[in-house]
Amino acid sequence: MLFKINSLSLLCFLPLLVFGQSNNHSYIAPLASKSLLLDITRNNDNFIVVGERGHVLRSVNGVDWQQVEVPTLSTLTAVAALEQDVWAVGHDATILKSSDSGASWLVKNSNTELEKPLLDVLFFDNTHGIAVGAYGLFLRTHDGGESWQSELHAELLNPDDKDYMDELKLEDEVFYQQELLSILPNFNRISADADTLYMAGEAGLLASSIDRGVTWQRMDIDYSGSFFDIQRTKSGRLFAAGLRGNLFEWQSGQWEALKSGSTFTLNSIVSVDNNTTIVLGNNGAVVKITGDKVNFIQTDEGKSLINAEILGKELLAVSEVGIKNVVVGDK
Repeated sequence: MLFKINSLSLLCFLPLLVFGQSNNHSYIAPLASKSLLLDITRNNDNFIVVGERGHVLRSVNGVDWQQVEVPTLSTLTAVAALEQDVWAVGHDATILKSSDSGASWLVKNSNTELEKPLLDVLFFDNTHGIAVGAYGLFLRTHDGGESWQSELHAELLNPDDKDYMDELKLEDEVFYQQELLSILPNFNRISADADTLYMAGEAGLLASSIDRGVTWQRMDIDYSGSFFDIQRTKSGRLFAAGLRGNLFEWQSGQWEALKSGSTFTLNSIVSVDNNTTIVLGNNGAVVKITGDKVNFIQTDEGKSLINAEILGKELLAVSEVGIKNVVVGDK
């Protein structure tokens, strides 16, 4: 079974059900803020985090957290906010929506038979959004998440598979569609700047789109490992991060490898200001990029850091053991 790629090893042994829970709502757990949490976003004055067993927590200060009951037990892998609307996605192709800044939630999509998790979600405005996941899972909505349409993006195939799939399409269109569903790579992360949508995924997948993901162009790179994030920073730099400490920057029309100082998997890229970018990873990895300098440190706990939002002079990070504060200044 596939899980949120930023923490594959952490999720492999999660129970599918919470003992004693007879309905399909999340369990209000006293230690939810210290459990496996997989994504965080900021919505108006609220921080919202999501994680295992359908856990959703809110905070106005990043210190005091309140768990919110949601109508699912599925692990939630990603969360995104736009004005008062918040969307969360996860296992069983689950999509939740909140119209009141995360205070209450409704299920807008779920498919347990599909056995594919959604791994990220992004909305362009309050009506138009996309959600992506394992084995090329790609859903789009034009009505604020009320309905979702599936899309297949053959242009995101691994180049090594393209000739085979082109021949198969000519021979058997039905089998081609079935094969495409199993051979497309995992879509791990999507992000956007003013004009371009970016995607990071399995087996060296980095891609861009200038039409909100209707069509994609793969970005050539001399690396075949998985990428878990791609982000345009506040200073305009474009970074991609992934397995075994691999870190790249887009320079003069091509990807250039940077020495991250780590062999730990890198999970997310956080643009702090016009000068500083932080890359978070497994085993407490923190890579700080300032200009041409790349410095690596490891947090004392050594726990996997999965994503973060800025909170003053620190990062408010979600991790395998809950919510953590990460100092971004010099140590």
